[in-house]
Amino acid sequence: GGYQQPGQQPGRFQQPAGYQQGGFQQQGRPQQPAYPQRYPQPGGFAPPPAPQRGRSPLGRVLVLLVAVCGLLLVGVVVANMVNGTPGAGPRPAETYTPPPPDMNPPALPAPKTYGEATEWLQNNPFYQQSITVPTDCNDLQPVDALNATEDELNAHLQDLTACLMKVWQGPVEAAGFVMPRPPATVYNQPIQTACGKLDSVNASYCGGDQRIYYAKPLPKIFPKELQGQKFLMEMILGHEFGHAIQARTGISISSTAWEQRVASKAEANVFSRRLEVQADCLAGMWIQAVAPSQGLGSSELDGLRKIAYNLGDDVLSGKPNIDSGHGLGATRQRWFDTGLSGGPGVAQCNTYTVPDGQVR
Repeated sequence: GGYQQPGQQPGRFQQPAGYQQGGFQQQGRPQQPAYPQRYPQPGGFAPPPAPQRGRSPLGRVLVLLVAVCGLLLVGVVVANMVNGTPGAGPRPAETYTPPPPDMNPPALPAPKTYGEATEWLQNNPFYQQSITVPTDCNDLQPVDALNATEDELNAHLQDLTACLMKVWQGPVEAAGFVMPRPPATVYNQPIQTACGKLDSVNASYCGGDQRIYYAKPLPKIFPKELQGQKFLMEMILGHEFGHAIQARTGISISSTAWEQRVASKAEANVFSRRLEVQADCLAGMWIQAVAPSQGLGSSELDGLRKIAYNLGDDVLSGKPNIDSGHGLGATRQRWFDTGLSGGPGVAQCNTYTVPDGQVR
């Protein structure tokens, strides 16, 4: 069906009660937490109250989006996973120096009305920007994500976010937003964050503290033939950085507001999938930009397409008709490939103006 523009619906803007995230389910294994799953507010770690529709005052603004976006990878083995155009911002020069990780970033932008939320989703100025293809990230050296130490992975993660900033800082800021560099952490045991407790096998962006988290054991959840896939870790972090971009451009909060306002879980899932496959597309764009400097040829890129497919809700759950929050394997692969194989323009990743079926 066609996309229904939420801005045409009546009602006053409500503060989202917390970003909702889907858990993967695997065929033949105990069911994981079903979508949606609420995350607590930072500080007290108490679940927030459910939103009361239509009762909050007009113009109420969320100053801190509590979110864990992206891949929720539970700590069990997944059995069924099978020329350069300058960007709108300054072209990243070889002398580019990324800002240090921002431990106290400014509050995330938030819309004042549902109409503004719709505008940010469908006509965000970020969509008018372009990245530089190719972008050299020669400081980003390969790492053995399976066998590297935690310290080695942490060092690699810092180089990785520096490379991500080199590609994305200019376009985000050219759109009129602020792009602080999110701190990134590797962990080896379940940890408590501003968005709640993270599993020992996980990768996520938390809007509560605007940080990225990566679990050291994460590659081991993939089948043997995929665990050593070159740029697997980087692809996953590219997706999570995509969520950081969405947060800093007002897309996350706007999507979450509508996700919590719609009448049914099925409608909420559509908003969640639009957010997730957009992050897949942004990850693909980043990989397109850095592939030459990282030695990624056609076989490596095909392997990453396979990873995207195998992260589909249907592939992970073994349920071909599942209606969940991340998207079917074919859908995730298609949006990742849109970013990977398309041009340098961010507009190709606008998932909020396409029919529902394109984000199924």
